[in-house]
Amino acid sequence: MALSLVLAVSACASQPESPPTVGDADLSTREISPGEGFVVSFNLNVTDPAEVERIYLRGLPKNSLLAGTQTDLRLPEAPNSHYESLIVVQTPASDGHYNLELVIERSGQAFIAPLGPLAIRDTPSRILHAQFVRGSHAADGCLAETKLLKLEYAVADDNGASDFVAPAIVPVDKDSLEFVFFPRWEPVAWLDGEPVIILNGPIKNSVKEELVSSDIRIFCRVAENSLYEYVIKGQNVSRLSGKSMIIDSDPVSYFVE
Repeated sequence: MALSLVLAVSACASQPESPPTVGDADLSTREISPGEGFVVSFNLNVTDPAEVERIYLRGLPKNSLLAGTQTDLRLPEAPNSHYESLIVVQTPASDGHYNLELVIERSGQAFIAPLGPLAIRDTPSRILHAQFVRGSHAADGCLAETKLLKLEYAVADDNGASDFVAPAIVPVDKDSLEFVFFPRWEPVAWLDGEPVIILNGPIKNSVKEELVSSDIRIFCRVAENSLYEYVIKGQNVSRLSGKSMIIDSDPVSYFVE
């Protein structure tokens, strides 16, 4: 890459005689997965290295910065310095395209040099486990017609837990469908009209794993030795391709003793 001058985006009243210049700026790769790293390399020329207060990379996803991604680079010790700095993008890191910039701060001024685009890949969401709390009851122990349960599931995504969207519980057979008293089943288009109950979904983009719960009311007074099974399904939409993927859990069982 040809030598390029960085531009001042803010300045105090007294202008320095010559701004820093950045040459041969490049990234070692243009596409990574969350948790991977890349090397940023460039040559920095400054009149007085002691005047440089900070050098850092700007443009990476906010949730990765909150997770501890380090973007500050060492300060120069000479007028001409060569940099080859490894930047590890900590998880979670939202997938997408990011235009990265090098920022050099000096005496109340910020100078910016474009580094170019970086793509962070989509990593499909995963349902780690799912269960009813509790997972069974005795048929002869019901004091009421219905019983309130809590359905819990844990979702993980290296791009951020909230990438898992539109979660729903799906019955595996007619008996399992009729076992639920409330909420009501409703068809959804993305499952070809299958009856589902919409569940609460993860809301945190700043974590890679989140535990989510929803209330499900079942019929209590049913035949003993009955097993009811369900699957939790949801979608993962890639910001890079725009395509969605259906994510399934392992079977979620409830047993009436």
